[in-house]
Amino acid sequence: MATSMDVSASPPSRFVVGAATLTRGLDSTIGALVTGCLIAMIGIVGAGVFDRYILHSSLAWSEEVSIWLFLCIIFLGLPLSVSREVGLSLGGLSTRLGGVPLAVLKVVNDAIVAYVLVLLAMGAWDVAGLIGGVTPVLGLPSWIPYSVLVANALATLVFVALKVDAHGRISPLPLVAIAVAVLAWAVFHRFELVILPDVSPSLVAFIAFLVSLILGVPVAFAMLFGVFLARLVGAPIPEAGIVQQLAAGASKFLLLAIPFFLTAGTLMNIGGLATQIINFAATLVGHIRGGLGQVVVATATMFAGISGSSISEAAVAAKLFTPDLVRNGYPRETACAMIAAASVIPNIIPPSIALLLLASSANLSVGDLWMAGVLPGLALSLSLMLAIYVMARIYGYGGKPERAPLAKIARTGLKAAPILLLMVIILGGIRFGIVTPTESGVLAVLYALFLGLFVYRAYDFRTLRDGLSRSAVETALVGLLIGASAPFAFIFIAERVPQEIVAFVSGIVGSKFMMLLLVNLALLFFGMILDIGVAILILTPMLMPLALQFGVDPIHFGIIVAVNLMLGGLTPPVGMLVYVTSSVTNTPADGIFRAMGPTLLAMLGALTLISALPWLSLGLIR
Repeated sequence: MATSMDVSASPPSRFVVGAATLTRGLDSTIGALVTGCLIAMIGIVGAGVFDRYILHSSLAWSEEVSIWLFLCIIFLGLPLSVSREVGLSLGGLSTRLGGVPLAVLKVVNDAIVAYVLVLLAMGAWDVAGLIGGVTPVLGLPSWIPYSVLVANALATLVFVALKVDAHGRISPLPLVAIAVAVLAWAVFHRFELVILPDVSPSLVAFIAFLVSLILGVPVAFAMLFGVFLARLVGAPIPEAGIVQQLAAGASKFLLLAIPFFLTAGTLMNIGGLATQIINFAATLVGHIRGGLGQVVVATATMFAGISGSSISEAAVAAKLFTPDLVRNGYPRETACAMIAAASVIPNIIPPSIALLLLASSANLSVGDLWMAGVLPGLALSLSLMLAIYVMARIYGYGGKPERAPLAKIARTGLKAAPILLLMVIILGGIRFGIVTPTESGVLAVLYALFLGLFVYRAYDFRTLRDGLSRSAVETALVGLLIGASAPFAFIFIAERVPQEIVAFVSGIVGSKFMMLLLVNLALLFFGMILDIGVAILILTPMLMPLALQFGVDPIHFGIIVAVNLMLGGLTPPVGMLVYVTSSVTNTPADGIFRAMGPTLLAMLGALTLISALPWLSLGLIR
């Protein structure tokens, strides 16, 4: 017994200490580079806006450099998704296993991740060797971003190989997984073997993607695994082509708005600026039956005009509101369910990141989509407030708070006004064509910095650094999803899957109403099993031709798609918004899912109205 205790208490070996030092050093270096790239993007695009609107000239190189920096953030994010375990994944199966089955599952996951990394590294190496010429503005060699991908794919393999287990030891199993991945690449890809040539590549890609998700593989890696596996049944895209499509999918100036709005939302949160909005919301709606629950919804609605990120809203609101909701008589699971449901709203009311992704994937106007999201977002807010009111009357949640005096409403409104003005700047600038979405995003960041530094004096150096670092990592993960979805969608488009869907649905339904009913049910189903961003990027190009075939306005249909898939964030098994609130509040997710019934039913009612009444989406833009 003593010997066993001595062994368990023995210090880690010199190799383990050295490996830990190496991975920590790599992680901090890559994290600093990602943050530096984000800061440089903000500075360059901000300088471009200043040059355009103040000096009435143009920085011709700013767009090219910003896109390259965005690609570098995405490629640098590969190792961070493994070292910090921040890659989006389901991970549900691993919580139900132990012992040998769990060890086997981890080896399979590591093998899939390593297989994707090897293929990315080799594909990027091929592109870097084949691509010629220089960039049109700066004259830099075009192979530079692909060399960054090679380096970071290999760095990620280092993190996979040097994982430390719960006992502080480095297991040989990840090395076995990497060896299997390298062997699979050597056998199948280098010899260009095609097995089962009569099987549909899109079917293989989708099944491989779903199975990988169930196993707990991060979403972006699961998509790329499906693409690479589809090559083995004859998908017409080589490794180098997959890498080029990945880069091309993220190389849009429009998409730079995503990191900017993520950063603006983070800056509004980290310095306590959101407190001003909460106080204003409390004076406006805190007296309505349900009290603090109504404040949660009103805060999410107002904050929607700043952030555009539902996950960020869910995390912050869960931390700020849950203790007070519980003290006001709400069961913890019900409180988390309301917070998760309210967090849908920031991705419908502009500046919505979901609608930005939808505009990019369907080639729609961002300005029109954002304006179209205002009234549907308010409809979701009102339906949720109504559900909370009914629950409060039935169960007595929240007591009977008093109405705030008019003077207090005016005072809190005045303090919140500088923050809410940001929404006016964003919407007004986009609606009247003064600025592009990307420019409005960088203006949002600069304005948030100004408020935090000079108006509310809410930032210190460490707070600001940590906030920017967190935004940079989120940018890398979202960007990787966007890039990975491009070759994944190509597999389906190459097989004419959208045209097959149009033909199939046209053959079984004869009216626009029935088509919308069928599509709504399908979207709700896929929202249950797919990540929100991934579902938008994959399903929108497939279903938009169907909407056009039945005469549905594409902007209206885009809002229907976004609302449906956002509701998927509230339903099992994926339910990302539920898992965020569960993690922050340490509340069992299954209890939150059970408590979601009334709020989800109310939001489904709003979805029905949005689908049936096109003017809700089109009224502000027609």
